[in-house]
Amino acid sequence: MWIIFGWQKEEKPIGGVASIYCYDCRRRTLWVVWNESEWVTFSDIRTLRFVNKHRLHCESCTFSSTLTRAEFREIEAHMKLHDSIDGTPLHAELLKRIELGQLAGKTPQQLKFIRESMAAEQEYRDSLSQNAERET
Repeated sequence: MWIIFGWQKEEKPIGGVASIYCYDCRRRTLWVVWNESEWVTFSDIRTLRFVNKHRLHCESCTFSSTLTRAEFREIEAHMKLHDSIDGTPLHAELLKRIELGQLAGKTPQQLKFIRESMAAEQEYRDSLSQNAERET
């Protein structure tokens, strides 16, 4: 009888948790929690999971941020009762971490451009909503 030893890697989305601005996509997008597992297999049967990680991933691009076990559990507990973590202290923490992660390594000139383009985009959205209000 042959016993074949190996490993199997599995990645799957768990669900969308928050709407956060992505500096790589340059827009507000849904962020999804992904689970990454690696298993030891014997004869192609999963027997022992030796890696279990969770990541927060932008739905529109490839940027992701690793979640600690405590963060994942907090998100999971909140999501059992609500649709998203928007507006919670955890949302604010993740927002700061994503911003720091995506803007790290940018030059002052690049940061200035990003901030100015975000302000211009917000001004444009505000003018559109004002025009819509005038028409009604």
